[in-house]
Amino acid sequence: MNIPNGAVIYRGPSQLDGLPIVVIAIGLNQKSANRKTGNMIQTYILCDDIDPVAAVKVGADISICGNCRHRGQIKDHKNVGRTCYVNLGQGPLIVFRAFQRSLYPYIGDSNAKIAEISRERLVRIGTYGDPAAVPLYVWRSLTQHAVGHTGYTHQWKDRPELAKYCMASADTESDGIDARLAGWRTFRVVMPGQVERMTGEAVCPASKEAGKKLTCDKCLACDGTTSNRRGSIVIQAHGGTAVMANVNKAG
Repeated sequence: MNIPNGAVIYRGPSQLDGLPIVVIAIGLNQKSANRKTGNMIQTYILCDDIDPVAAVKVGADISICGNCRHRGQIKDHKNVGRTCYVNLGQGPLIVFRAFQRSLYPYIGDSNAKIAEISRERLVRIGTYGDPAAVPLYVWRSLTQHAVGHTGYTHQWKDRPELAKYCMASADTESDGIDARLAGWRTFRVVMPGQVERMTGEAVCPASKEAGKKLTCDKCLACDGTTSNRRGSIVIQAHGGTAVMANVNKAG
């Protein structure tokens, strides 16, 4: 199938609040430049009608991120306390602007086409945005012929069917325990400098604290229950200067 480096694989209502979103797969013909994940197809879950930077400023990102605590809060018409590590001005905004210029073909009307673009490839489910915002069939199709994938969701309490494809994003020990009891494997974020692990957890090998021993495409531990792994992952909070300032302030 002759397509450019990206394609729209879903355009429709968010499964979180019903408002319009779009999912764009990137890296179909070019190697990903992401130094942490390595060469994986990246998937951006974006609001359809507002750019990601503006969406965060007004809280519209709830359509794609749901109840994630790292979104920050809107106070006096500003977003404060945001602790999400994603740099919105880079990948998300660049992809959105290309989408606005109609640079990506729409293939969301064909499960077969979605499955074909990731044949023998590795997939990152939700490079930005929560996979729970998207109908399950999209991820099922995208991973059908893939050789591996990673994914994370904060909506694990409401979307148990995603456990096969995603890790439960946990921000506390109690979150981690509850998610595991519900049948999930977890990806838990702790404060910088914290090294204590819960039973069954391993430090993310792509993290700074683990010496960046592996990139995600070599590790693939964060694939939910797909591979029947039993262990979970822990990582220290990370991000840019402003993000880390908010992390340390929030404690």
